[in-house]
Amino acid sequence: MCILCNSFKNNELTIMEAWGNYAEMLETMEPKHADEVFLMLLSANEGVGFNNKMPKPTLEKIKG
Repeated sequence: MCILCNSFKNNELTIMEAWGNYAEMLETMEPKHADEVFLMLLSANEGVGFNNKMPKPTLEKIKG
């Protein structure tokens, strides 16, 4: 398991820190794992009470 996944699952990162780390690591991740991490973080977003006015992250937005 990658350091981002480990740190996030062990509650060592906030969701915002995890998204930032994901954006930094995205270019070096294997595409399949990048998709898995994206889905993990996206599902975690649902639990932190983001309101409907905030746009949900997309791979296109993160990749720039």
